[in-house]
Amino acid sequence: MFNTSEQILQQFLAGEDSRAEFKEIRFGGRGVISPNAEEFAGELVAFANAEGGVVFLGVDDSGTVMGIPQEKIGEVEQWILNIATHNCDPPIRPDLRKVLLPGAGGEDQLVLLAEVPRGLYVHRTSGGRYYTRIGSTKRNLTSPELARLFQQRGREYVFDEQPVLSATVDDLNRNRLEAFFGRSPTIPWLDLLRNTRVTFQDESGVDRPTIAGLLVFATEPTMFLASGSIEAACYHGTRLSSDDLIHDERLTGPVSDQIDAGIAFVTRFMQTGNSSEAHTQYDIDVVDEAIVNAVAHRDYAIAGSKIRLFLFADRLELYSPGGLPNTITLEDMPYRTFTRNQLLVSFLSRLRSKRTGQVFLESRGEGVRKILEDGEAYSGRRPRYELFGDELRLTLWAKGDAVPETD
Repeated sequence: MFNTSEQILQQFLAGEDSRAEFKEIRFGGRGVISPNAEEFAGELVAFANAEGGVVFLGVDDSGTVMGIPQEKIGEVEQWILNIATHNCDPPIRPDLRKVLLPGAGGEDQLVLLAEVPRGLYVHRTSGGRYYTRIGSTKRNLTSPELARLFQQRGREYVFDEQPVLSATVDDLNRNRLEAFFGRSPTIPWLDLLRNTRVTFQDESGVDRPTIAGLLVFATEPTMFLASGSIEAACYHGTRLSSDDLIHDERLTGPVSDQIDAGIAFVTRFMQTGNSSEAHTQYDIDVVDEAIVNAVAHRDYAIAGSKIRLFLFADRLELYSPGGLPNTITLEDMPYRTFTRNQLLVSFLSRLRSKRTGQVFLESRGEGVRKILEDGEAYSGRRPRYELFGDELRLTLWAKGDAVPETD
């Protein structure tokens, strides 16, 4: 936005306007205490809903450079990213830059710039406020303005269709694309990818893979989506203890490979019974359904939170990031459907597993009911869903005499 030091200095000297906001940073015993999260989220949202802008952190309202201590910069950066991710809906990805500006005493002071691009969608704060930037202030959007903005910015926000601005079409695996769409599409490749929302053309005319596009078609999505993997671990006993850890593994690659790798992990480490009619601990079809559901419906907007798969002597636990939507409860999950990642689900409904040759996801909304009913029929105990904040845990119980004796 401001490409040179001269442009930054000129904007600072000109003061606040429709593209620049000054914010003094104050610290307390637990980190940044001013501005508060909702207030700062409002500034980010206002710029995103307008034409973009820059927040100068470390400069007060009068234009006096207060600066930020060097040792506090990392803390402030994390504070900004947390607010941009968790207090802005959809999340905003500001570009953070450190600059030196002249302070009141004539000495240069360290200032942090948070550059907010013009949003592709309509943004609001976690408090439900839709703001825009008018001159040097933010204000609430009126109902007619909000309606027009939704029309201008396209249809309602869908997270897995959001472009990943650090990636390009070259980061997609051509062999995987051809296996899915065919080698000789009837329209040019870029048009095909845009039409199917594998990519999105940004305002500069550059085609960027969407989140779903990367998860399905990139060779290694975690290069751009660090949380888009599965952490798997197997334990000797029934406790989550490093003393009992047998093996742990990070399952990466495109989501289809992750799902197959998760099934392989369970198959490799689950126990078999000791009776003459030996059987495995789990119905592998139920495990398959559970892992597919976790990958398809987890909340990829929650940064730093991965799917976690734990195998114990008596149970399997599968943790999936993301709470339930307001209209669904744990009790009615088996009977109602909700698709958080519509594009990803549509791809998984057509992708076939290398293990089974079948599509990963049937679009009938029967997954949870199948897990509960078939899991109970196999083990004699009904699987259990539990919600811990923004994380959903599924527990599958092992079949009785397949469970080894523990101390």
